[in-house]
Amino acid sequence: MAHPRVVVVTCLLALAGCAGSLDNPDRFGDGGSNVGFVCTSLGKPVKTEVIGQKCVSGCHSASVAQSGLDLESAGTGSRLVNVSTTVCPPRHRVDTVDGGTLQEKISQSSPSCGASMPPGGGLTNGEVSCIIEWTRNLAAGGQE
Repeated sequence: MAHPRVVVVTCLLALAGCAGSLDNPDRFGDGGSNVGFVCTSLGKPVKTEVIGQKCVSGCHSASVAQSGLDLESAGTGSRLVNVSTTVCPPRHRVDTVDGGTLQEKISQSSPSCGASMPPGGGLTNGEVSCIIEWTRNLAAGGQE
């Protein structure tokens, strides 16, 4: 049987080698949390808390994709930024010049092309600001 002091010292040495937290979680994939871009206007992860709740269900999911737009799957930026719309070509869904049709459709009740989104409204001013912040982030090459 091991001497009690040896057991205590061994346990203390083992605990000293355990990392209690990560100083740089970005080095390890998503660091254990995959929340995506958090908009400062609402303090929420936009893709799950706003897009997922207000835009995906029934309209822009991976399986439905109205107007060819899937906002649910990974790589959303590649389907939005500098991509021509199907309803309002040659305008882009999201661009750095005027924000694109997505910004116009969520912020105006009578957009210049197509219909206001989501149908029947339903976005608060904070949610509109959050989505615009997210699309600007995507257009600048930022995270989803």
